[in-house]
Amino acid sequence: MKIKKIFPANTQNQYSVIQYEQDSTTVLRLHQSTYSKPQLSLVPSEASQNYYQIIEKNKLQYLEYYTQFNEMRFMENMAGLKSKQQKQVLLENFLNMFEDMISCLMVIQNTLLLINFDNPDFSQTYSVSPNMMVDILFKDIKTLEGLHLEIQYASSLRYLETVLEALEFNSQLFQKIHQLDVKQWSQKCNNYLNNFTIAKQQINNSQRSCCCFK
Repeated sequence: MKIKKIFPANTQNQYSVIQYEQDSTTVLRLHQSTYSKPQLSLVPSEASQNYYQIIEKNKLQYLEYYTQFNEMRFMENMAGLKSKQQKQVLLENFLNMFEDMISCLMVIQNTLLLINFDNPDFSQTYSVSPNMMVDILFKDIKTLEGLHLEIQYASSLRYLETVLEALEFNSQLFQKIHQLDVKQWSQKCNNYLNNFTIAKQQINNSQRSCCCFK
């Protein structure tokens, strides 16, 4: 999983660093300042919460952030503010929210990869068949990918202009500027779902072939 910093690091990191292990070669790093909300966790908030409920919780949280983004229009509002202090507060709020949105997506991906669709007790655990769950997750991933791409596209120019201005009076903010490769994020999720779909199809084809020879 790639995450790109818009600006290269040129000072020492003074914030705590949270790492999400993606695989043996890549590590996702999210910087959190004292203003950030607590990072979302894979640990269920309730003992009875299953993996899909964790995914659903983070999906709904992401959609809430998305609504806030459209309603508050951070970049447009910031352009009209003249106080540097006001700009800094607004930028901090935006960066914290965007960071939390990325965290939601990463929790969704990491949790999805833990779902065992071949578990004999799957239907009992999730109250839905594996095939239906896969269809639901495919749609959710596609929706979230589209929304994140929309935000990145719609805010990119104003975002960069504002950040460049903000860095003039607080250079430390560069440590919170990230951009998620959401295409790669969705591909990893879809690949995992496709693996189950392909394996299931192969089993069905094999069973049909056996029936034909009887």
